[in-house]
Amino acid sequence: MIFYILLTVFAFIPFGAYLLAQRTQNKGLVLGFAFFYLLGSLYIFTGNFYKFNPYALIEVNKKIISKINNDEIIDISLYSKLDQYSKEDISKLWAQSYLVDALEKKHFQSAESIISIAESLYTEPDEKLVFYSMYTLLRDTRFPEFSAASFVISSTHPNECVETEVQVQLQIIDGPGVPIAEKVFNNVNEFSLSNADSLIPGFDIASALLNNESVEVFINLNCALSNENYSFNSVFIFDPNNPINSYKINQNQWSKTKQ
Repeated sequence: MIFYILLTVFAFIPFGAYLLAQRTQNKGLVLGFAFFYLLGSLYIFTGNFYKFNPYALIEVNKKIISKINNDEIIDISLYSKLDQYSKEDISKLWAQSYLVDALEKKHFQSAESIISIAESLYTEPDEKLVFYSMYTLLRDTRFPEFSAASFVISSTHPNECVETEVQVQLQIIDGPGVPIAEKVFNNVNEFSLSNADSLIPGFDIASALLNNESVEVFINLNCALSNENYSFNSVFIFDPNNPINSYKINQNQWSKTKQ
């Protein structure tokens, strides 16, 4: 806008000279030149061909906010104009702000379209964590009952097993091999894993519940005093209607591991 103001001031010089002069020839030429100069300056500033265009950038931002307010799908062709009219790569940063705005309004149609756009923006390996965090925020806002999903395991340890270290890992059957949760516990007979124990945001117990996945449970039990090791392995089917699932391991279900 400052650029256009400077152009306007410069364009006003001949017109101002015309007003102050008592006798001026070619009045129509002076007025016509000033008028078309101002019109041309405005067109250059607001025209789509001007690469770094703050005016056009503001208009694109207004259109996106309007679509969020109306819970409409945001097309990627509109969103890409954020970088087209800006000197900096702002589309990635603004995606997070737009998503928060949509979720605060509970406008999930707009939020899902922003997530779809963000997936094509955050392509570098070190950016994926940001995208997964955005996806998790959308999921937990849309399905708040699963944001605190957990898997509670109670165990009757072997008699000689005291002073224990319990290593628990949950994996999806036929999944990518990355645990949806893993954690180490000390000296307990009941242990709980939650979404916070996942290695990748969004790939967690809640995702298994929402996708009705079967889970394989791996547990290693290290007994410090007896120097014995035990293991447990079983398949568990989550109840998709209950965010908190539980399982009990009986004493005879432990298998002694060779040293």
